[in-house]
Amino acid sequence: MGSGHFADEGFKKASYFRNLMTIDETNTLIEPQGVYPTTGHDNCYNIKAGDAGSSWGVNFFYGGPGQNERCP
Repeated sequence: MGSGHFADEGFKKASYFRNLMTIDETNTLIEPQGVYPTTGHDNCYNIKAGDAGSSWGVNFFYGGPGQNERCP
């Protein structure tokens, strides 16, 4: 999934989304609040929230090798 690297490997390795925004009912862009990323198969892939308040805005890293000896 993603680049094939786990989220913990961070920038230049893991895949990521940054500056996430949502659109409210008045078509105004707003930063999402209370984002808590989760996965169901941590041996296959994972996700990690980035540092809040950085120049990347709301962001997260994700990825993993997918099927492997620990992820059938």
